[in-house]
Amino acid sequence: MEAVSKLLDALQIDRSDEAQPIQPIATISVTEDMATAMQLHSQGWRSVYHHEILARGLAPDDLRTMLTQRLRWAQGTLQVMLRDNPMVKKGLSAGQRLMYFATMWSYLSGFTAVIYLAAPVIYLVFGVMPVTAWSGDFFVRFLPYFIINQLLFLFVARGMRTWRGQQYSLALFPVWIKACWTATLNVWFGRPLDFAVTKKDGRDERGIPFRQIWPQLTAMVVLVLAMAIGVGRVIVGVADSMGTIVNVLWVIYDLVVLSVILQAAFYRGFTEPAEPEPESVGAAEISKKPEGE
Repeated sequence: MEAVSKLLDALQIDRSDEAQPIQPIATISVTEDMATAMQLHSQGWRSVYHHEILARGLAPDDLRTMLTQRLRWAQGTLQVMLRDNPMVKKGLSAGQRLMYFATMWSYLSGFTAVIYLAAPVIYLVFGVMPVTAWSGDFFVRFLPYFIINQLLFLFVARGMRTWRGQQYSLALFPVWIKACWTATLNVWFGRPLDFAVTKKDGRDERGIPFRQIWPQLTAMVVLVLAMAIGVGRVIVGVADSMGTIVNVLWVIYDLVVLSVILQAAFYRGFTEPAEPEPESVGAAEISKKPEGE
């Protein structure tokens, strides 16, 4: 028994005296995992990528629960940015500062998404160009950026699909905006967050959360109306045809991106595929003998 105990001690990989060098866990944010990781990195700890799956987690199975989860993630990340900004935190390397801050400021994109969605609408309805530039000059600068951006997604993803993530990054703009102002009120003015734990025991059966996705649905309706108005302005001769074509394509792209909200709203959850029934074996097959016997 003593030999077994010594063997276990020799193989012991747990380092309880080193595993909790700060608290047990950072408590400045509701995204405690990211806040704790940043604390560890600032104290000189390193992290490495491990290619094997060691544990699996549960993901939301309906839109309402997913929106609750993404709001909490965004709020917590912004709490860390406001309370412990990585750009001025001691101990982090330049790369770590940029990576943590990129995670945090990405949620500010909710405000730019409003401008992005409004720009083609303003042109198609009122004829006001979103960008003051000749078409050639604009596309010479825009297309290389857009193509390189998509190629970078393919390179970094290493074969994994990223389109759905790109859709959600734009389609969840109301969630990002709400996270910004609620996190700011919490950190600067002590306003409590509406914290909710993600549901883990199946779907939320309350139906489609129209109150939570009305901004996206409204945006889709406005985009469709603007496209119709823009085409009508070209027909009556009061709008530039090339500018209208470009902005109509812009609207179609926005609609395709926002359509992920409709897909998620009507998604009924994952169901296990039915196992095929075993084939029955006839008596003739059982008694059949190999040839030659």
